[in-house]
This record gives sequence, C-alpha cells and structure tokens, in this order.
Amino acid sequence: MSAVHGVVILADQRYEAPIIQAIQSRADALAIVRRCADLAEVIAAARAGVADLAVIDGADPDLTAEAVGALREAGMEVIALAQHAERLRLSALGVASVAAPASPEQVVNSLIAATRTRRSQPATASSPPPPPPTSAGSVLAVWGTSGAPGRTTLAAGIATMLAARAPTILIDADTSNPTLSHLLGLPVHASGLSVLARAASRGALTPEDLAGACVPRSEGLRIVTGLVTPHRWREVSRTSIEAIIAAARLSARYSVIDLAATSLEKASRGANRDDVALGVLARADRLVVVARGDIVGVNRLSFLARWWEEHGREIPVDVIVNRVTSDAIGPRPVAALQAAIGAFMPGHIFHTVSEDGGVGRASLRAKALGEKGAGCLAADELEAIVAQWVPTL
Repeated sequence: MSAVHGVVILADQRYEAPIIQAIQSRADALAIVRRCADLAEVIAAARAGVADLAVIDGADPDLTAEAVGALREAGMEVIALAQHAERLRLSALGVASVAAPASPEQVVNSLIAATRTRRSQPATASSPPPPPPTSAGSVLAVWGTSGAPGRTTLAAGIATMLAARAPTILIDADTSNPTLSHLLGLPVHASGLSVLARAASRGALTPEDLAGACVPRSEGLRIVTGLVTPHRWREVSRTSIEAIIAAARLSARYSVIDLAATSLEKASRGANRDDVALGVLARADRLVVVARGDIVGVNRLSFLARWWEEHGREIPVDVIVNRVTSDAIGPRPVAALQAAIGAFMPGHIFHTVSEDGGVGRASLRAKALGEKGAGCLAADELEAIVAQWVPTL
C-alpha cells in the first residue's frame, strides 16, 4: 500500500478551493493537512513533520531561496503556483516544480511527480555540487585562526597581486569583523555583500548582478564590500553566499574571499554566524590559512588543523604564518615554526610573511600590499608566494 503524503497549501483565495478539491480527489496518495496563513506556518508544519509537500503562491514575497532551502532541509518539497513566465525564476529558488494556479489537475500531477522523485532519488543533506566547468574562474578562500593574524591584509594583497595577472574579484565575507572597506578606504555606508544576498534570495545571480554590486579598485580588480556592521550577519545565508560564489566564478579569473575565523563547533540547526564561512569552505577551490607568527598563533593553528582534518575537503591548503619575527619566536624563526607546526601538520609546507612596519604604513594610506606606494619586505614575500600558486590556480 502506497504512503499518503501530507500537503499544506498557501495560495490565493481565488485558486485555493479548486486546488484543495483536486487534491482530495487523490486521497490514495495525498491529504490536505493544513491551510496556511503565511510562509512561517508552512515552515513550522515542515519542521513538525506533519507534511512533506507544500503548494505555495509563487508571488509570495517571503518565498526566497533561504525559505525553500529551510523547507527542503526539513524534508518538504515545494510546488510553486505561477504562470509559465515565472518558471525560471522559481526553479532557481529550488522549488520542485511550477504549476499554473488555474489548473488544479496540473498542481496534483506536480505533487504526484514530487512524491515519485523523492522515492527514486533519496535526498542527501549535503551532496556536493558538480565540479565547475573548466572555463570557470578559481575561488580562493582566505581563512584562519582568531586573534587578528592578518587575514584581511593578506586577502587584499593576494587579490591585488592576482589582479595584475587576470581579472579578479575580492569579496569581504567576514561576518564577524568586516574591515575590508576600512582597510582600503572604501565607502562603509553600503554593503555589496548585502545587495547580492538580497538578489540571490529572489533568483539566480548573473555576472551582471555581481558587476553592479562591485566597487572598482583598478583595471583588473573589483571589490564586493562587506556588511555595514557585524550584527547584520543574518542578511547573508549559506545559500546566498554559495550563489554569490557561483556568479563570481563566471565573472573573473580569480575570486578571493576574506572569511571570519569560525568557532570550530559542531553545526547546529537554524541560522548560525559561521554559515557563510562554512559555505565558502565547501565551495572554494583553494584554501589559504593565515596564522599569527607566535606561540599563541601556532597553538590556535593546531586546533584549526585538527578541525580541517576531520571536516575539510580534498583541496589544496596553503598555510601562511604572518607577522613572523625573531622577537616572538626566537633567533631562527623558520626552524622554530617547522618544529612546532610539524608536530601537528607533518610534512606540510608553509609560507612565512615577516612582521613589517611597511604594512602599517600602507594601511594608513589605504593601500593594499602589491599596490603602488605599498612596497615593503612583507609585500615582496607575499608576491613570491602568489607567484608560486599561479601555475596551479
């Protein structure tokens, strides 16, 4: 005997009654369990497990990619009610199918098809996307430990140096301490990241959307500024940052994404400040881990390395120990770092960037390492590191 699937409905009153009647005619497979007043009630029904199918008005302003993602995470598939012209937009949000609201039979057929799809293709909670096409650009995530090791400074420098070789986008996705605008003297009253996140919640992002949200820095470098204030981190979800990454791949040869240090705690249900960083880490092609060059920084790097070994992916990982000085590590800093890091990352090659007053002087003039007027030892060392990466990016 086949299972009966619970259905909730959130539709315009003009179409609701005929659709309900059509669903009730298929009592062998479908059962209306709730008529919802808003999308929050639909999500509540999904999380309570009372229904696994939803019929929702495609014009509902709350029907975003995040909302559909929340429903699918709870095990519910969505049939959106809309005309054919809206099909592409709604499909991009992740709905199972789109049905004409004035055609109850089409709605029922779509619901039945969704039940068959669920049986033949069991959902996987975190199935990775297919690899990007070879023509797509590379995405570098700049991550690292807490304690201000210099992630943003190095991310800006890496992007600047890559931009001298090919078109590059630099994205401030640090939801804890977004400082890229301050570092580079850019306007801080508007957030390109928020603009793109809102656009992603309404449909697929295009390279044109990304270009419109960027601030040009040089001929080869465009910048997506970060959140205006950290407390607005909920404006950007994991779903939206993944959409932004997809658009960035099609917009530039290189995309460099500055991330916050994460809590390294087990992911929990519901929105989490770490979601954006975890979304980037799940989609990046290369990971650059930044640690501070002292005993505290190396200790924090050991925790991060252990977390990545358990939860990370098989992608190239480059470690940069930043702000290295003999005052903090001893007269032979590289040898000391090799001994310390080798204890928990045996055989892993790391790079070093020296503590350099020139970095502070460049920052005071709102210059990134690699820009004219920001020359110093640290910039030269970072340029040598980037030059090593380029052939494999």
